[in-house]
Order: sequence, then C-alpha cells, then structure tokens
Amino acid sequence: MSADRPGLPSFLVIGAMKAGTTSLYHYLRHHPQVFMPRIKELDFFAGEGNWRRGLGWYTRQFAEAGPGAIAIGEASTTYSKYPRYQGVAERIAQHVPHALLVYVVRNPIDRIRSHYQHRVAVGAETEPMESALIENPIYLDYSRYAMQIDQYVSHFPRERLLIVTSEDLRHDRLRTIGHVYAFLGVDPDWVPPTLDREFYRTEGRPIYPSALWPVRRTIRRWFPAAKRAKELVDSFRLGVSEDHGRGSAVTTAIGSSARAEIPPGLRRLLEDHLRDDIRRLHAYLGPSFDGWGIS
Repeated sequence: MSADRPGLPSFLVIGAMKAGTTSLYHYLRHHPQVFMPRIKELDFFAGEGNWRRGLGWYTRQFAEAGPGAIAIGEASTTYSKYPRYQGVAERIAQHVPHALLVYVVRNPIDRIRSHYQHRVAVGAETEPMESALIENPIYLDYSRYAMQIDQYVSHFPRERLLIVTSEDLRHDRLRTIGHVYAFLGVDPDWVPPTLDREFYRTEGRPIYPSALWPVRRTIRRWFPAAKRAKELVDSFRLGVSEDHGRGSAVTTAIGSSARAEIPPGLRRLLEDHLRDDIRRLHAYLGPSFDGWGIS
C-alpha cells in the first residue's frame, strides 16, 4: 500500500505504551518489504511533540525508503494517549487519510504496573504506587483502550484499524506477526530474525534519579534522534549520587530488576475504574475477547 502523498507513511503503529510496541517495531522494521525510520517514536502528530517541526521534517524521516518498500510506517505511542495529547487522530486523518493503523493492547492492569515502574525508572515518578495510580490520570487513561480507539473510528473506517493483544504477540508471536504483515500487505510468511526477542522490557532497566528526568525530557523533545536520551543520560548517571531525595524511597522499593506488584485492593479499584471501557472494547475485539477476566 502506498502512502497518501509521496514520502508519507502508509501505516502507523499507534500504541499502546508498555504493550509491546517496541518489539513490534523491530519485527516490522526487519521485514524486507517494510520501511520504518531508525528513530522510533517520531511523535509528529502529537501537538506537543514534533508537530512544530513541520511536514517537511516528517517527510524526511522516510526518505531512505527504497523501491522495494511496500509498506512505509512509524510507531509512536503518543498517538494513543488521549486526552493528554488531543487532536492526534484528526491530524493523521488530514495528512494520511488512507493510513492503516495498528494498535497493540495489553491487560490494562499489567500495562499500568509496567507504566508506573517505567516512570520510576526514568525518574519521572516519585509518588508511591497507591497514590500515583489514582491521582495521576495518565495511568488509567492510557489503559482505556476503547476510549483511545473512539478517537480514530470517527475519522477512519473500522477495517483500517488492526487491534493486536500484547498477550498474542508474546505467546503466539509467529501467527500474530504474520497477521500484522498480511494486514499491511506484505509477505505474511516472512520470519524476522529478531522473532525470539522482546525489546525494551521495563524489568531490568537501570534506575535514573528523578533530578535527571527534566534533562531526559528536554533532550528527547529537542533532539528526536536521541531516542529517550538514554545513551546520553547513562553516561551522566555514573557520576550521580545515589541519594536522590524525594524519589529515593520509590526507587529503592522497586530496584532495577524487581517487579512492582499492585496490591489486591488497589487492583480491584483500578479494575472498577476500567470495567466500562473494557466492556466497550468487546465491540471492537469480538466475542472471543475475554476482557482479561475483568469485564
């Protein structure tokens, strides 16, 4: 499938955050008939992201696509972070109205747990889990998958949106990635050399002091090629004191490789908040969808 305009993508992986989009990006990028930029998370259609750089900048990200690229795309989880980022679906529909959309969803409680642990690891979260997951709306909002999908189906035909579960991508990977390839119109039988790998898992990542979070965020915004600015900040990290002030208790509690478990009472509260959205998600995923045992 060709792009709507020369040089623009024919598909977008729109999220969700902490649902396996980085792994999917690598499985797609290695397909000989697929082109994706070296930079994941272009964040172009998010108004607070790289929209200010202009369509010319965005088009240049796909300039290296060769004549054999049947599908040209990118992956940015900011595209499914409504209402934090608004107007994204409208911008996409305006500039690439015939784009195919791939949305990866995950058990929402597991996604929230991983999201929280990720934010602690990068120094963005200093609140204890019990207060952070309720008081900061991003944790629940990014797990309201039906709400995110609603933003797109008012601008795109339903058949242009493929919803993939993270669980299928992890446990039935070959069949699932073949389904994604077929959706994009490329050879569905090709097996990526990275198929046995999962990329950028939260567990085992280094912990950054909260004081460095503004630095990481600023570098990521102004220098997109410094993906998550992690390489640069890693070099700073060695000389930083382990006494990180207010965030140290959270960091110590989680550690660099521990799994942050959500207490049963908090889990039930989160499930109650998400139940209606998961019920609506059934309309998009069909009768075989089990709602992760929540709906």
